[in-house]
Amino acid sequence: MEVLAVVLIALGIIAVRVISFFYPDWKAIKGEPLSERKHWGYSLLGIGILLLMYLLSQFLIRI
Repeated sequence: MEVLAVVLIALGIIAVRVISFFYPDWKAIKGEPLSERKHWGYSLLGIGILLLMYLLSQFLIRI
């Protein structure tokens, strides 16, 4: 179970970088300007996914 918990955390760390950093820049390159509110929303979504992965990993370790 510990290995699965580590995999979940690794996926969460990757998701934070992709969602909160690369995705808004990719949208801007495509020509769709992002408002500051949307940019903050993507950042919060990335952090939320990391938090969810952390909680799931702690749940798996406790089982």
